[in-house]
Amino acid sequence: MNARSQRICAWAGPVCAVTWVVGFFFLAGFIPPPSPSLDANQIATMFAEHGDRIRAGLIIVGFGGAVYCPWAAAISVQLKRIEGRFSPMTYTQLGMGSVFVLIFIVPVMMWQAAAFRPMENIEITHRFNDMAWMLFIGPVCTIFIQGMAITIAILSDKSEHPVLPRWLGWFNLWAQIIYLPGVLIPYFKHGPLAWNGLLAFWIPVVVFTVWLCLITAMLLRAISEQEREATADRCGASAASEVSMTGGNS
Repeated sequence: MNARSQRICAWAGPVCAVTWVVGFFFLAGFIPPPSPSLDANQIATMFAEHGDRIRAGLIIVGFGGAVYCPWAAAISVQLKRIEGRFSPMTYTQLGMGSVFVLIFIVPVMMWQAAAFRPMENIEITHRFNDMAWMLFIGPVCTIFIQGMAITIAILSDKSEHPVLPRWLGWFNLWAQIIYLPGVLIPYFKHGPLAWNGLLAFWIPVVVFTVWLCLITAMLLRAISEQEREATADRCGASAASEVSMTGGNS
């Protein structure tokens, strides 16, 4: 089995979380996010005054978003152990995980465009910023479907020793519900449902980070268990072969 490759992919989840925090907070300064109530001049000035920091931070965020895909691949390997040959939830999770990468990369390039010539046309800069935040926070449907596929697969595992613990399935379901307020950000420029609000941004960001790290921990445990099973199978096959040879010689 490819335990080393699986572990590398599993650790991509925390890498995604770390690069997101470093890129957005320490470099780009997007935490807290700029309020959707800011006017075009304020947004353009922000990009003009902090353009180098913003561009550098967003490069890091883009790479962090890309490594979400191998993390989703590691999940799929373990979900396939649950579902077997015919694995609709496995492929749904992988497909939605791949699409989710674009939710990092496309907004990043819109912010980069806004920072490239921020003051030439401040209205365009303003709209690029609006579009980027709505694309970054709003497409909850992708992670929701990905998460529901994970939940269904985990809860369908009726074996004595489940690949992933059943409580993880229920936690995963709860996390997807927490993300749902993000779909309402087009309606609000102020308050908890604006893109910088408590319900649309802060709580989902914390839950998303915990979700990444918790699933990673359970993936690493499942990979270790899979590795032990593979080793036991090899030892059993070797012992059976030796017994067979001994019997034949006698």
